[in-house]
Amino acid sequence: MADRFYLEQTSEFERGAGCKPYPVHVYKHKQTEFRVVVCPIAGLICNLTVCMPTLCSDHKGTAHTLEHLVFCGSQRHPYRGYIDALASNNLGQPLNASTHKDMTLYKFVGLCQEGAANVLPAVLDHIMHPTLHDNHFATEVYHIDHDGRQQGVVLSEMQDFAYKEESARTLSLEQMLYQPSSTYAWAHGGLPQSIETLTRNEVIDYHKLFYNYNNATLILVGAFDEHPAPIFDALAKIDDDICASAPLLKRPMPPLRAKKEKRRADLVFASANSLTGSMGFAWEGPAIEDTEEQTALEMLFDYLVTDPESPLRKRFTNRPVPIAGDIKLGLRGYFPTMIELSFTEVPFSSYVSHAAAAAAASSPTKRRDVYSSSSYPSPTDTFGPLDLAKLHDDTNSLFASNYYRKQLISTLTYIIDHWLPDHWSHFCSYMAKRVDELEGVFAKNTFDDKHAKSILQMLARDAVAYHYSPGSAELPQPDFSAHKTQFSTRRQLINEKTHEYWQSIMQKWLLNSQMVHLAMIPDPKMCIQIEAERNLAQRNRIERMSPEELASMQKRVSEAIASTKICIPREVLAQFPPIPDISKVQIPQATGHSFALSGADHTPSPFGTGRMLAVSSSEKGRFQISLPLAGLPSNLRPYLPLFAKLLSSSTGLIIPRCLAGNLGQGLGLPIAKPTEMPFLYLNNEQVDKTLSDAFEEYSAFIGEHTNRNCTGHWPVEVLTLFGQIPADGLQKAFALLALKLLFGDFGVDAIYKTAVKEKKLLQSKKGTPSSLLIDTFQWIRTPGSLDAQTLAAADANEMALGSAKPVSMSAWSTSETFGRTLNLYYQSSFIDSVTAALDAAIAGDEPAAGQTGRIGDCIMRIRAHFAHCIAGSGLIHVAWPKPMASDSAKAAVTALASDWSVFAEIWRQNHQLSVVIPDSPPLDTTVHYRINTITDAPPRKKRRGTMEMAAKGAARALSASSRLAGREFVKLAEPLGIHIALSSLHTSYVGIQIPLNIQERPLDTSTVSVEKQLESLPAIDYYSLCVMTIILNRSEGLLKNAIRSRGHAYGLGMHPKCEDGHLSVYISHAVDPIKAMEAVWEIMEYLATDEGWNESIDDFQLNSARSTFLFRAYNGFPQSMASEDAYSLLCGFSGIEQSLLWMRKHIESITTSSLRRAFNRCLLPLVSRDKSVPMLYIIATPASYAEPAGKFVGKLNENPYGIGFKPMQFSVLDPLITI
Repeated sequence: MADRFYLEQTSEFERGAGCKPYPVHVYKHKQTEFRVVVCPIAGLICNLTVCMPTLCSDHKGTAHTLEHLVFCGSQRHPYRGYIDALASNNLGQPLNASTHKDMTLYKFVGLCQEGAANVLPAVLDHIMHPTLHDNHFATEVYHIDHDGRQQGVVLSEMQDFAYKEESARTLSLEQMLYQPSSTYAWAHGGLPQSIETLTRNEVIDYHKLFYNYNNATLILVGAFDEHPAPIFDALAKIDDDICASAPLLKRPMPPLRAKKEKRRADLVFASANSLTGSMGFAWEGPAIEDTEEQTALEMLFDYLVTDPESPLRKRFTNRPVPIAGDIKLGLRGYFPTMIELSFTEVPFSSYVSHAAAAAAASSPTKRRDVYSSSSYPSPTDTFGPLDLAKLHDDTNSLFASNYYRKQLISTLTYIIDHWLPDHWSHFCSYMAKRVDELEGVFAKNTFDDKHAKSILQMLARDAVAYHYSPGSAELPQPDFSAHKTQFSTRRQLINEKTHEYWQSIMQKWLLNSQMVHLAMIPDPKMCIQIEAERNLAQRNRIERMSPEELASMQKRVSEAIASTKICIPREVLAQFPPIPDISKVQIPQATGHSFALSGADHTPSPFGTGRMLAVSSSEKGRFQISLPLAGLPSNLRPYLPLFAKLLSSSTGLIIPRCLAGNLGQGLGLPIAKPTEMPFLYLNNEQVDKTLSDAFEEYSAFIGEHTNRNCTGHWPVEVLTLFGQIPADGLQKAFALLALKLLFGDFGVDAIYKTAVKEKKLLQSKKGTPSSLLIDTFQWIRTPGSLDAQTLAAADANEMALGSAKPVSMSAWSTSETFGRTLNLYYQSSFIDSVTAALDAAIAGDEPAAGQTGRIGDCIMRIRAHFAHCIAGSGLIHVAWPKPMASDSAKAAVTALASDWSVFAEIWRQNHQLSVVIPDSPPLDTTVHYRINTITDAPPRKKRRGTMEMAAKGAARALSASSRLAGREFVKLAEPLGIHIALSSLHTSYVGIQIPLNIQERPLDTSTVSVEKQLESLPAIDYYSLCVMTIILNRSEGLLKNAIRSRGHAYGLGMHPKCEDGHLSVYISHAVDPIKAMEAVWEIMEYLATDEGWNESIDDFQLNSARSTFLFRAYNGFPQSMASEDAYSLLCGFSGIEQSLLWMRKHIESITTSSLRRAFNRCLLPLVSRDKSVPMLYIIATPASYAEPAGKFVGKLNENPYGIGFKPMQFSVLDPLITI
């Protein structure tokens, strides 16, 4: 290092929350502008990032295309998949990359500095010297197949992006604000119609211009030394290449467009929902070097959007008749920065009425009047003392030429002139609270580059500013310390600046600065039109070609596809450095003490086990309460998600008088002296302040961990309360959450507000690509009233016409299995019915008032379940930053259980509800399904009595609580496929689920110890399957390469889920779903042969995948140690140490023989021709695939495996629920 690099600058980044700052060291190459930026952070993860400043000058996506082609091989390593194989072989993830407006980042994430150094030379060789072969360009970017269909990985990735409302809105605002000579005026990923015009030579020229070491910056964040010798040793090997770099490139971005008289534009976009559009506004922001004003604007925007009492929220969203569903306001770190404000879900009356308004706005005389300054209210007369939430709006005119803009300007003016000076103390206290929260988040070592304040992203932004920012390009060297005082700057702004300062920056940037305005107009017919034009272009391509041209094109495509096969010579693989020793990875030390909380010596309670875990690397405390749901009546299950949301919402407390005296001082609750009133009431503001003082973070969710709380995963049958707290105040924080659960004010008002918020969230998820396959699979594969058996037996015409009202419908009570009641489709319809009933009651409907009473009664009965629960299978888990002796730990955990018992007993004394039993009758809730052929759901298995479970011991109880009845895969006679056509899709999605019946965890640990079970390796098939899916699914994997490199689709995922009882294969962004599915079958058939297996699977593949598996297992540490420890208890282990031992022993014992056994058992059924495996296929495509009727499904049914596909309307999945 001393010969080639020198230390150029050092700085420290504030970490916040009282933690030591992060040091940053910048080393510069002596002969070039190449720099290495090192930010050592204690932990396990090493983040190695190469930052390349790149620009855009059109919509072809050249930078994005080059990013993809870099992975296809380099001059020294001309093998597709080489770089990913090397990364996987070094305790890391395959190399990843992301393209931005002004830079491209290449990222390796691994477990050790040694592995990062092993990978670095090959990474840089791929970046600086890619092969850029014509065949790779054809498959990875763009080509036309023999049917005239456009294919390519980049094309399929951007197909959906181009038509998304949010991305189209942002791009249009950028084009309105920035000049064409600015990189920010172009789609950096590319637009489909432009991608097809891109040539390989353009990519080669682009690489020559931007890619060299003088422009590059190597950023190392994580478990690196301050002077990482292995990294510099690796760079020394390529020093000649570094010295031969082209000159440094600097292109300061131009100023914004000159002001225009017309500052509004209308953009029609494809949308399945014609009832709402959106509004977008943008302004120029401060220079990237002006960190104080940037920080002030970020704080101000956070307040205006996050605080429900902010005037912006009250004016547009938080009102009886909202004129927007949500608000997003942020600062984009461009050069110069861009302020973007968007209002989503804006009510849209009709296309016709808006067309007239738009036409009027385009009139020359009208345009001059509309945008004159006199058309806005004066600052002093805008609102005065009026309640913003009660202002009336003409919802039919929201998209008129100047209406929405006028409401925004007047609201901003009101905030400046009235709100800030009148509510100054509230503004300051809210800002101070948010700074505390941001410090807590930043102190967790969050490296996700989506996080606005991640160190990695800040350092990359500083590196790019040196090239493209007018203010930084003049500097002699880049400044990597621009954001080092982000938290002290925030506190200084709060403590030293008066409201006049905040008024001035709002006036300067939001009123005095040039504004551009975009109205997004929904058009449900546009989706069909786009797809029709695409199909017409496809036919025209084929018709224009002669037979000779068609044959030539087919030959070229076939050659290109053949060249994508991963074929790295074995002698090359043999030269890879050895896999780093996983035992040298320093896992944070954790010591745990477990205690039985049920049995003869303890008062009956929900809890069976208590555990105190001391995590030396943590600086915060954390606790988790998992309350059993066993015995909860089936008709109350649909209310559980709503109940969990109420626990996380802002509500008051209704506390019995007998508790008030003891709680006021101890918990910091503002309780006055006891009176004769039986209950004391604390409003939501008082409760929220007390909770914010006690917690850094708290939440409630169904299942054992919030990260697993999704509809695609079977949750453990518990309700979990989670809290993160300072290193003291455990008992106070626990008591506050327990009080909120038992005594929270969950009245009609709180239920209504929470239900409306949840309804919006569920509606936004429904039908989106991210949830489409997962939620649909979980809904129909689970035995219940509407499941795969029902669909298999239903008439195809009835399924295809499911959107129409059926002649007769079967009614069912809510006795669905637990997982089904949590499903998106059930919850969406259920919450709709709850909000409809509450809306009607609020409007004065007398029958609806009775429904409202029943809703409140159900919420109360869920609370009663927890107050009466003595199951003895719950968990109290505490993670603490300080070591604690066993006796002290037991006393602390037992005190928490005792507090719960006291609170529950007082609740029972003050609420004389009848005992809730599992077979209590439904509360007049019926569910209608749109398919008549309903089959009976299999009976739920009878649960063991709670006393029997307690007698078996705490470990057995915890393990048993995670076994959910009804998890078996739906019984099908043969495979079933379903085709869903959606107008909102522009590419296709394919999902396959195969029944899985293998062991993942230890069985009854009360009779056979984990150590004894481990001797026979009972879960070897599961871990072998996990490793096998890594081999197939990673970037250079056999299956992913067959689908992605041929251009059939962009994404592939394989997920073995023993707890859910299935193995899932997901294919996303497919431009040819049938070919993508056929590629899956082709690879399975190939691996079924001895020749295919021996050629594809060997010890190198096994060891490389094993390395990747270990990286994933340790990736979340130390942040996830506490949650993983708690989860391990629920899985039957004694703690995380035993869980890791179980995993390591199995992983180390895998051989190629066990891989093949797992393949034959779990994956080979995909190509079974006897139809004996009840697999489920779901294919979701754009709407045009349904026309002509039956053609696409007919092609699907030509498969050689006897899979019967049926068309189905998406609306068939929606139950019609009436409370």
